[in-house]
Amino acid sequence: MGTLVFYISKILRPLVTSPLCIALAFALWVILVLRAQTRFQRWLKGISLAGLGIVTLLSLPIVTRLLSKLYEVPLSQIDEVMTASPYRAILVLGGTVEPVSSRPGLAEGNDSFERLTAAARLYRAGAAPVVIASGGSGSITFPDKKEAPYMAELLELMGVPKRAIITEAASRNTYENIIYSKKLLEGLADGGQLPAQPVLLVSSAWHLPRALAISQKAKLPAIPFSVDSQAEPLLLPADLFPDAWALTRSTRLIREWLGHIAYRLLGRL
Repeated sequence: MGTLVFYISKILRPLVTSPLCIALAFALWVILVLRAQTRFQRWLKGISLAGLGIVTLLSLPIVTRLLSKLYEVPLSQIDEVMTASPYRAILVLGGTVEPVSSRPGLAEGNDSFERLTAAARLYRAGAAPVVIASGGSGSITFPDKKEAPYMAELLELMGVPKRAIITEAASRNTYENIIYSKKLLEGLADGGQLPAQPVLLVSSAWHLPRALAISQKAKLPAIPFSVDSQAEPLLLPADLFPDAWALTRSTRLIREWLGHIAYRLLGRL
């Protein structure tokens, strides 16, 4: 009996405790019971059903995981990338912390925080002599809230000495992350401080396709180090039901695809 109750609870919990799941079911019911009497109303009802269906699909974890697996750069292993070390530098891209906080002087980590932990591990393993923390402010409301200084502090806490950390705090997006970091590297190379080798580009698996394309266009030799994958193993039966976190991840992928298209049109890729 206990086993049966366990399975029932696992199946019902995603249905009855998720506001998104309840809202989608209610919206579907409303659209279906409404009578479309005119051609325009029938057209509008069809569009509404199609839109609801798309949102539902993008809210399914199983769909998000599949899309991520098709798009992402596969997760990297330190042992594999270390065979080609040392690299010119470890370049870790922003998006790892939220400098805008209700607590002055503090920053909050987000789900991309794994980028920083990976960069620290790579440095301690001897992958490169320096770590570049690239991240300015991507906020229109708070343009002075720079991410790189907080990234540097966290890297220090994880064992990277201050002398080995270079901050790039002017960039506002991925394109500027790459371009401004390249300028820093060129300045160091001119001073004879760094060898002319590829950089180890650390970012999320879902973010690396665009970042690598920008690096290639900018003629910055880069080897990807992929972390923070969204293509996780399936968790059944929960992954068969709409979930707000899955919709967030699908939204992230759509934003990446649109960014890829926009950068291509702007000649940045």
